[in-house]
Amino acid sequence: MLRRDFLRWMLFSAGWMVADSYFQPLKLLASGSRKSDYYHIVLLSDMHLPWKTNKHPTPEEQQEVWAGKQAMLANINSWNDVDEAAVLGDQAARFGIEEEFACVDNFLGSLRFPYYSIAGNHDYVYRDTPDAQGNLQMGTHEEKWAKLMAFTKRYHLPDVYYARSVGKYRLLYLAPDACNELKIELSAKQLDWLRGEIASHQHGPIIFFCHAPLMGTLRTYTKKINTPQTTAQPADQLKEILSHCPPGSLWVSGHTHTPPKNDSFADDSVNRFNENLVNIHNPCIDKKHVYTNSLYLYDDKVVVRTYDHRDNEWVKKFDRIYHN
Repeated sequence: MLRRDFLRWMLFSAGWMVADSYFQPLKLLASGSRKSDYYHIVLLSDMHLPWKTNKHPTPEEQQEVWAGKQAMLANINSWNDVDEAAVLGDQAARFGIEEEFACVDNFLGSLRFPYYSIAGNHDYVYRDTPDAQGNLQMGTHEEKWAKLMAFTKRYHLPDVYYARSVGKYRLLYLAPDACNELKIELSAKQLDWLRGEIASHQHGPIIFFCHAPLMGTLRTYTKKINTPQTTAQPADQLKEILSHCPPGSLWVSGHTHTPPKNDSFADDSVNRFNENLVNIHNPCIDKKHVYTNSLYLYDDKVVVRTYDHRDNEWVKKFDRIYHN
């Protein structure tokens, strides 16, 4: 982000309360103290804070996009049943630099509930400045790893990838830690860890949070969809590993910016990866029309719902139920 754009963001965000963001431990409520019989996780993907200047070049567009993000923040903070948020990567606008992450810290610090983050390609892949033509420059392995470590430290994560439990649900937060030419590739070490997690947690569903979706879980509506750069890698090894998932498991992703209007956004005939695993695709928040998904974890099922933050309503046609 150029300095003038950062200063413009500072003007737009003046008056916001700044709060430190940190990895907050889960506070399980005592039995009988909850008014609901579910655990609500809000999903936030591809926020690109404060905005992507190449997509929204004019001050008027930037202000409109920023207003939409503020409205979304106000909405989810007003929901009194939210337990936490999962932040699915691409928090930073383009380069993963300090000025962008200062905005991320401010924005996420305004949430009224804990959040758990994973990195996307714009958080770690690229060098701090564009080339002479204004294009993103891919970092070296060492540069990517340094940014991924800085991300992990900044959000006080226990490691680049990590796991938690909510009741019988196992939550796995995956990282693009191979730091190779592909944008979202898991290392051999992480794949071994993934095998172990799946083998030892067969008593309840596993929810995988990964920036990129699984290969083949969207229709190829553009030439970029279902390619190695837009899916979690290595695809063949993941296919074998994930064949052992317990029933009712979900892969929760962003990256492709697939909007709700797309016919494969919420269609299990294409979103289902195998008998026990469905990919939940999440829309980009760096838009004038903002949507978010929510997961409701019940004892016997997960309910997925989609909220339209412009029209202030739940979109019932996208409601989905996955029994376990």
